[in-house]
Amino acid sequence: MWPQVVETLSRDPGILLGAILGTLGILAGTAISITAITTDAWRKIRQTEDNNALKQSMLDRGMTADEISTVMKASPQKRASFSFNAGRGGVRCEA
Repeated sequence: MWPQVVETLSRDPGILLGAILGTLGILAGTAISITAITTDAWRKIRQTEDNNALKQSMLDRGMTADEISTVMKASPQKRASFSFNAGRGGVRCEA
């Protein structure tokens, strides 16, 4: 079976180019997906470490659990808001 595939690819350069580009596309998509998953997991780990360090420093200063809870709940909520003026009716997005 593989000899037939190789023979077909070597006969027609268009098919060979398509096979090479398809393979590169699959590899690039896989690499991008793995990178996205890894960086998201790394971000969550670092965020948890930072929160734990903050809580520990507050405990070292002698703050009570209620005070620590109040501080942790008071962290700012970042919300992005933008709109596109798409002619007659615009599109508004909030994240």
